[in-house]
Amino acid sequence: MLRLFLTVSVLFWNQLAAHNQELYQFCNGIGCTVPSRIIQYETYAEVKFHPMQWVETQVESLDDLQTGLEKLFNYSYFGNDAGTIVPLTAPWGISGTLDHGKLLPGFRVYIPIAPEVNNPPEPTHHEVSLGSMDSHWYFVRAFVHKVEVEQYTELMTEFLKDLEQDNRNVEERYVDIAFYSIYDQMEIAFMKTGE
Repeated sequence: MLRLFLTVSVLFWNQLAAHNQELYQFCNGIGCTVPSRIIQYETYAEVKFHPMQWVETQVESLDDLQTGLEKLFNYSYFGNDAGTIVPLTAPWGISGTLDHGKLLPGFRVYIPIAPEVNNPPEPTHHEVSLGSMDSHWYFVRAFVHKVEVEQYTELMTEFLKDLEQDNRNVEERYVDIAFYSIYDQMEIAFMKTGE
């Protein structure tokens, strides 16, 4: 089930400027998270997402991702107090705290709940919880090639340097990394501040 979800989770953010309409049609077709606004720059985009709900769990390291994702999929398939299937949507991601450009141990793994689910049932597993986000602006850089785990620190640091050079105000201590796996695509996002 995890492989099927990750296989169908595909999105080409680096082509947003030319293909916004196609993106919205594509996302509507597979049920992925659609941004409400997009401003495309040369090497990254400024993206505003709709408010969303997700299911999440904490993991200690990147080595624990598989276990964390399995807990989230178990929630989706009857592991909730309604004993029902709760549809999830792309992308899945991690959200954590940075220290000198490195992701600290103990971060959140999450998968958005499909927008048509208004009141998701509570998880039955004590390490799984529901979360939500209001609408925020993020600076997002997409990578459409395979990225090794060892490269994350370097890529996050480079992105922060580019944002600083462009006088973009971001929350530098927190990062979100979203994954769309069929073409090894991932995104690094920092929340915009100072509005």
